[in-house]
Amino acid sequence: MQETVTKLIALQKIDSRLLEIEEIKGDLPIIVKKTENLVNNLKDEVVNNLDAIKEIEKTIRELGFKVEDSNEKLKKYKDQLYLVKSNKEYDALMLEIDHIKEFLDGVETNILELEEKKSSFEEKNKSNEIDIESNQKRLDESTLELSNAMTSTKSEEDGLNNERDGLVKNIADNLISSYEQLRNARDGKAMVSINRGACGYCFNQLPPQFVIEVKQNNSIKNCDSCGVFLYYDLEE
Repeated sequence: MQETVTKLIALQKIDSRLLEIEEIKGDLPIIVKKTENLVNNLKDEVVNNLDAIKEIEKTIRELGFKVEDSNEKLKKYKDQLYLVKSNKEYDALMLEIDHIKEFLDGVETNILELEEKKSSFEEKNKSNEIDIESNQKRLDESTLELSNAMTSTKSEEDGLNNERDGLVKNIADNLISSYEQLRNARDGKAMVSINRGACGYCFNQLPPQFVIEVKQNNSIKNCDSCGVFLYYDLEE
């Protein structure tokens, strides 16, 4: 059991150092990920807006053809007014002319609305392009900073992870499971040294006999208050 305690102590020291390495990186991984997502979303929006603009332009062209066709019909009907021989024919032509004018008014209104939408998408894309440029710059800077931070610790981190894997394989699964639960619940601390007769994590004062047993480092002892594994560090 003493060997198991020793391995758990070593595992905690490795995990504490890995946690320190993560703290060196700070919020950079989160910042990089969020900024990357933001840039990608802005780029997607630009593409979607461009597609919408193309559809609007296509619709405007189609409406333009209808306007040309209607204007030709309007001119033809107006010319026919001079050739009518009865009031009935005149009234029929005027009715057609009114219908065409009404249709043209509607189309022109529709075109104006589409032009406004197109302008709105274009303005939004201009704003997005500015945002993309500024956030891309921020992303590049954060990525470089993170890369530098990772480069300085990469070798050590890889070595620690390899050493950790070796330790975990030689510790009972139930202990590792409890260790990981404690580490996740106690700020990365699962195996903690006693300090002046108290738990090194929650500082709860421990019974003298319990302290003596912990100092032997030959059994797994838990703090009655916070539950962490306890051991005695001779160096302290």
